[in-house]
Amino acid sequence: MRKDLLRPTTLEEYIGQEGIKDLLRTAITAARGRNEPLDHILLNGPPGLGKTTLANIIGREMEWKIKAVIGPTLGGAADVEKLLAINWKPLTILFIDEVHRVRKPAQEVLYPVLEDNVLQFSNSNMDLAPLTVIGATTNIGRLERPFIDRFGLSFQLQYYTYDELAEIIGGSAEKLKVKLTFAAIDQISYRARGTPRIANNILKRIRDYADVLMPKEVDAVFADKVITDKLHIDSMGLRLLDHRYMRALTGGKILGVDAIASKLNEEVETVEDVVEPYLIRLGFINRERTGRCLTVEGEKYLTSIPRTFGR
Repeated sequence: MRKDLLRPTTLEEYIGQEGIKDLLRTAITAARGRNEPLDHILLNGPPGLGKTTLANIIGREMEWKIKAVIGPTLGGAADVEKLLAINWKPLTILFIDEVHRVRKPAQEVLYPVLEDNVLQFSNSNMDLAPLTVIGATTNIGRLERPFIDRFGLSFQLQYYTYDELAEIIGGSAEKLKVKLTFAAIDQISYRARGTPRIANNILKRIRDYADVLMPKEVDAVFADKVITDKLHIDSMGLRLLDHRYMRALTGGKILGVDAIASKLNEEVETVEDVVEPYLIRLGFINRERTGRCLTVEGEKYLTSIPRTFGR
């Protein structure tokens, strides 16, 4: 199976984010009509919502190549200069994933690239070939405002609705040749945290168990058993890590993110980018300057889940 089998390859195939698709479709059509590069694009949102997929689709729709790098690999001026002055090819989009993790010295070199399409050296400037930069971030708050403002198009990707996820799951199941009842599709969409990547991962694991256990059909009961008993995902889509996070705040505790990450033995970035956004969306935690705390709704939900969940 190809790694990208479940990824859409065109804006037409891409489900959800309708407002973003409309703006992109217009911008791409206009840029191609003028024979110009697209404005630089910033894609912001939690992991798994389709930022990388969207960047690759933009490249295909523009008929440009994509050069992908990860933010932490751009640590200083030399990294950017090597990328753009030595190894760069025309009609290529630079896709920077985790752009918030680009080090400040490299960001400063990118300012004139984004503003004027110029690479500045200590004694001279170098005009670059037509260039579009697409940045993807899960934490836009870590980027300086002047850096953000240099992206002509800035999009906040939204969590997906249950109906959108159901459509994605149905299409993925067809590609994977898994027969699901509508109720089984609902089980996955309700537990996928509004995130296509999670929905597809759950579907793949259900397919594994179906291939081994060979039920008469993959119905809601079978799907629920796999999701709850094997994947340890509860009815709200919360996983063991989410439960551990919330239990660290019981009893009215207010803890900073560093203390929580230490208790969970996880990276701070994992806590901030993966765990907290969904808990905030559910209204289960408050994230404030003084620290994190459980809401009344969070306390109530946590007490409804057996402490033996996932054991």
